Amino acid sequence: MSEDNNTLGKWALLDIETSGADASVDEIIDVGFLQFEGTKLIHKYESLCRPEFEISKFIQKLTGIDNKMLKKAPMLDDVIGEVLELDGHDILAHNADFEAGFLDHHFETLDFREGHRWQDSLYFLSLLFPHMSSLKLENFIVGMGLADKELHRGLQDSIDLLKVVIVATLMTKKDAGKYNFMMSLMHKYSLDKYWFFKFLSLYEEDVLEIANQIDFDPIPHIETALEWAYPKTLEDKQEYHQNFDMTFNGANVKEIFSNEEKVSKLFNGYRYRKSQEDLALKVGQSFKNHIHSMVQAPTGTGKTLGYLVPSALFALSEQKQVLVATGTKTLQAQAMNKDVPALHKLLGVSPKDLKIRQLVGSSNHFCELLFTQRQNETDLFTDTKDFKEKFSDIYFESLFFHNSNSALEHMISRNDLPFVLKMKLEDFSQAEKDLAVDYRACSNKQCPYYANCTYIRGLRDAKEADIIVGNHALMFSWTKSFPRPPYVVVDEAHKIEGEATKAFSAEVGQSDLESLQKQLQNLQGLGSLFYLIGNLIEGNQEEEISALRMLSIDSATMLRDHLFELPDKFEMIFKKMPRYTDKFWNELPMIMPTEKEGLRLSVFHHLESIYHLLKSIYEKVYPYTVRWQASDMQGPPEITAWTRFESFVGTLEDIMNALALLLKIETSTQPYSLSMKYHEQQGFLLTAGPINTGKILHDQLLQTSSSVVYTSATLGNEHGDQGSRGMEWSTGYLYSEPERRFRSGLFLPSVYDYKNKTRVFLCDDTPSLYDKDFVKTVCDRLVPFIEDIGGRTLLLFSARARFEKAVEYMLDKFEGKLPVFVQGMGANVVEEFKDSGNGILIGMESFGEGIDVPGDALRFVFIDKIPDLSMDQVIRLRRDYYDTNIGNEFEDYYLAHRTRNLHQKLGRLLRTENDAGAVVVIDSRIKKWKNSTMAKLTKQMEPYQINRTNFKQALEASKEFVQTLE
Repeated sequence: MSEDNNTLGKWALLDIETSGADASVDEIIDVGFLQFEGTKLIHKYESLCRPEFEISKFIQKLTGIDNKMLKKAPMLDDVIGEVLELDGHDILAHNADFEAGFLDHHFETLDFREGHRWQDSLYFLSLLFPHMSSLKLENFIVGMGLADKELHRGLQDSIDLLKVVIVATLMTKKDAGKYNFMMSLMHKYSLDKYWFFKFLSLYEEDVLEIANQIDFDPIPHIETALEWAYPKTLEDKQEYHQNFDMTFNGANVKEIFSNEEKVSKLFNGYRYRKSQEDLALKVGQSFKNHIHSMVQAPTGTGKTLGYLVPSALFALSEQKQVLVATGTKTLQAQAMNKDVPALHKLLGVSPKDLKIRQLVGSSNHFCELLFTQRQNETDLFTDTKDFKEKFSDIYFESLFFHNSNSALEHMISRNDLPFVLKMKLEDFSQAEKDLAVDYRACSNKQCPYYANCTYIRGLRDAKEADIIVGNHALMFSWTKSFPRPPYVVVDEAHKIEGEATKAFSAEVGQSDLESLQKQLQNLQGLGSLFYLIGNLIEGNQEEEISALRMLSIDSATMLRDHLFELPDKFEMIFKKMPRYTDKFWNELPMIMPTEKEGLRLSVFHHLESIYHLLKSIYEKVYPYTVRWQASDMQGPPEITAWTRFESFVGTLEDIMNALALLLKIETSTQPYSLSMKYHEQQGFLLTAGPINTGKILHDQLLQTSSSVVYTSATLGNEHGDQGSRGMEWSTGYLYSEPERRFRSGLFLPSVYDYKNKTRVFLCDDTPSLYDKDFVKTVCDRLVPFIEDIGGRTLLLFSARARFEKAVEYMLDKFEGKLPVFVQGMGANVVEEFKDSGNGILIGMESFGEGIDVPGDALRFVFIDKIPDLSMDQVIRLRRDYYDTNIGNEFEDYYLAHRTRNLHQKLGRLLRTENDAGAVVVIDSRIKKWKNSTMAKLTKQMEPYQINRTNFKQALEASKEFVQTLE
């Protein structure tokens, strides 16, 4: 090993397994570590630890440790001495806060302490791989090809962690550009004593020597890891020969889908589906005639290609851009990675000749110029900060390096940031907000980072595209640099109400005001204005600058005083609620000017004063925002100052406008739900949410577009005669002039034979969901049924407490008999369930919307209640508005939302034409439903045929049906 200042010294890798996650009540049941001096392994240790109480079935399943094994194990008191030998060591652990929570107080009992130092690999790996959204250790173990999964055993996880660190280090060394960047980054932030810097600085022979200590050859894993971490955008070398006439007309659309012989040569197993052709024709008619349409395309239609084919023909023939807006990032990725290549292959048109680009909204990008300014404002304090205080800046430097050296499809956006980092580090969460691109403050070509800016690069690509793929939010925050495409396909249209609510809501949170107060106190934003005034205005401006400085500091003081009192007052107000919770958000109507109660009125006056305080600042700085444009700036310092100032003013405007709406200082042309929320950890949040999303969507999307096609698998029931009117309202379709839309939606027939392939039962003879014996009673009946059908079951629970009880129960009954798979227990739990062929998969309600299990592996789905509709204030007011102005809110809106959600869950059962099975939904609440209500639910659930019966008979009928499928 090299003899220099980078020697590793005494270090260890340690992992513990526990009976639960709470260090105050749970116990260590397994500990393992590797102890090193330099590159030499000097001690390897592992031991089980006997807890005072038996461990849960979930922990037994997760770790492979059972209570019999633990009965023979020593107590922790007999084991802890080995761990305490690591005093004076750098101790590596993944998510080390967990280990520290269980072990630190033991180290504190030592009489003569050298002091141990936790070194969290989670932070190190996030710096090397800033594009990884998941920092779970298992993600790296599997991705690097080290093992099929994380074992959750103390010693083996310690070994696997060392392997991950070794492979990650060698991967980085193999890329000279990245390695040199990382080394210079560490030096820049004075991290020469950071343990992982020392490891990264080792010669390769030293790293291999460490690997040799655990009989590990990392070389074969480096290529595997590189392919996993940096999937290459393969250059499309395929030769394309046009397969069809590309003229935009109905005959060509029909030819493409109906020519089964030609298409089956391109896609093995292709079968003509009339519903797919009908969808494509409707999209084509809509675009050609400049009218709007709604199309329900059930699962199995081939929806994505159904709208992409006419979109491609139209874009190429008419030279008009088309925007495809999908519901989620996952669906965008699926479209770009699966459906778009399939489109090129189907048409025989190369990506160069049919340009399809993904575009991410401006606020999802990060601004390197703002980051540079942020650093300049805090540089004076860098050397006094510890590693965690420096981490956010180091991470974002690594992020910008990654983005500048990656293709756009591999860029890191706000959606990609690891959630765990936002939860652990307040500064990281704040930096995410501070560095988001604000198109109002974008200096475009003037910016020194223009060439590598992902926002600008994305816009350049999108401008040249024939089809742009984005998400729903993108439609509402379109860039000013070029017009939004006038022809739009909105996929997953049943989610558009929720997305529009987010997009058009105005919010002010405690954290927003606290951040603004710090900016005013530290002269961030206004400090940039001082620079601009001094540089761009002739004459002595000291008096003006001094006045602005005093305004900023005085305003910061006043805002701080308000914020000193407000959180406590909000807490007192909310804790008077009869159903107050300390775990989730609580909501109350916004306080109005007419309020009489003293405490509430004082809160209103605080907020009103804050508004007027911010308005006085805004009135002082606004003249400067219209005085200069980005083009007036000369050189990077002026451009940076202008961007920082404009960003500050944008934040100020957003908070002021939200407060004006919330306090009714200004009136809105649209009705809003005004509410205040409180969370014990996150403080207060004031929200103004739009009630009539339909009118907003009509005015801002439908009215400004030539044609918008809304499509989804679940707009209403099978024929569209129930459940669809609420969708027409919430999407704005109902407000369109008759000549601008088809009179009614197109509801394509189901591709699958639901009548003969499914049995769906609804039962009400079970205990209340809140009964302490609910899970036991239900599972007692499910167990023999599941045994009889040989597993192949998905169980969905709507609350974590019920889910956890069910997991314990099922593991107790089936472990060792049938394989039980649990949501969250491994990255590949769904794939493992599929491969087992006779498994039981248990998950939360939302889990049921994202899994895909075709084939015999799934024959039965159990759902513990009919999904509910959120009862947030905005939803309640929306229901009232619908009932007053549109129609029957219970049938068209409330019940339709719930059945639409249930459709999504039932859709897990049939994923191909050969799938079949049974579903049982239980809900004791429906006992009180009127016959007319039940009839409406049954009608809205078509094409599923809902059979109302008792739980016992439902399971007997389900068993009989499943057995007939064998």
